[in-house]
Amino acid sequence: MKKLFPLLIAGVVFLIALILIRPEATTEVVVASRDLPAGHALSMDDLTLQQFPKSLAPTGGYAETDLLIGQTLRVDRTAGDVLYPTHLGGETIVLAKDERALALQVTDSAGLAGLLRPGDMVGVTAVIFGSSGQGAFSKTISGGFRVLYISPEFQAADPFEVNPPPQATSSPLSGSQGSTRREDSGTVVLAVPIQAAVVAYDFAAFGVESAAKVINILDLLPALDHATNVELSLFLEPENPKSFITSGVYLPDLVITPGPSPTPTETPFGEDELELTTTPTPTP
Repeated sequence: MKKLFPLLIAGVVFLIALILIRPEATTEVVVASRDLPAGHALSMDDLTLQQFPKSLAPTGGYAETDLLIGQTLRVDRTAGDVLYPTHLGGETIVLAKDERALALQVTDSAGLAGLLRPGDMVGVTAVIFGSSGQGAFSKTISGGFRVLYISPEFQAADPFEVNPPPQATSSPLSGSQGSTRREDSGTVVLAVPIQAAVVAYDFAAFGVESAAKVINILDLLPALDHATNVELSLFLEPENPKSFITSGVYLPDLVITPGPSPTPTETPFGEDELELTTTPTPTP
């Protein structure tokens, strides 16, 4: 028995050592594979699985990348960051039953320099260019459209926001993402009523009868947005705006030149040489 006791002790020590040196089981957690800005829609290339020891694995994360595909980031994430449900969601679009969401591409000058915010009310003006650049016609289409979303890379920073989120875009050379200047074009999503609207032309000032056309804005705006000779411009509306109707303006009609000035005609005689002659009255 005394001879077996050292062997038992050695066996116990061996088992303890084996347990201590054996690597701990791991678990997979979804992390960002690269830097991602807020507002970014997640794709498979944005995500990767990282191994964590079970004792150190973050709780509340995701174990499958498929659960995150297509979701929008609410906050910025850097490469290697664990993604949690609180990081997802982005913008929430709420529509009334008689509204539809419609996206328009705008530039700085047409989109109020990115100063729009969800909830703002805007109107739309269309500028239609003639063939070969011959003149342009501008007409207010309609108003009362609620802004639902503005692309983060186009949205201007709020000067009153204490900690504005950094704006980021991908680098075309390195593929990495980092902080850059704001883009000068972007997408604005508007809530558009499904009811037909009246596009009116006020010609009263011209002394002729005004005109109007009934059309569905959901048909009109996409056609204007995708036409190659049209640019759309947004204008911000106040609370309880006063309605107005325009006649539209054709730029060549704004050009007014002075009429020809009268040219003096020279007489065959000078003032001093001009003599009046009388014809004698014949005597009967």
